[in-house]
Amino acid sequence: MTYTPPEQPAQPSYEPTGQGAYQPAATTGYQAYDAGQAYGAVPSYAYAAPTSTERKLSVWGLILGISSIVIPLFVNAIAGAILSGIGIAKEPAGKVMAIWGLVTSILGFIWAFIFWPIAITVFFAAIFASQYGY
Repeated sequence: MTYTPPEQPAQPSYEPTGQGAYQPAATTGYQAYDAGQAYGAVPSYAYAAPTSTERKLSVWGLILGISSIVIPLFVNAIAGAILSGIGIAKEPAGKVMAIWGLVTSILGFIWAFIFWPIAITVFFAAIFASQYGY
């Protein structure tokens, strides 16, 4: 069984008017017909995956990233980086927040590597000074 589309109407011809302008000739009233789309068919874009408007992962990634700078814990930085990475991939509405969450998580991770050795050194120096009277 083969399908043959109906004939396409001819292109309108242009007839001169008395003032030197051209007007399209009277058409037969046919509408444009797309032979690629069957009657009642649903367009292909109707089946596209719905875009997510949620930003939960992105917001939590940003919160944990900022908290990893304020409170230099490795857990906050790692969790913020993971949630921000998932937010970048799955939440287009919160992509900017997820990127900033990833940036602040990385900065918090670096800050934790700087903070803890200094804090531990100062802690043991204070114990040593109090023990030996310096």
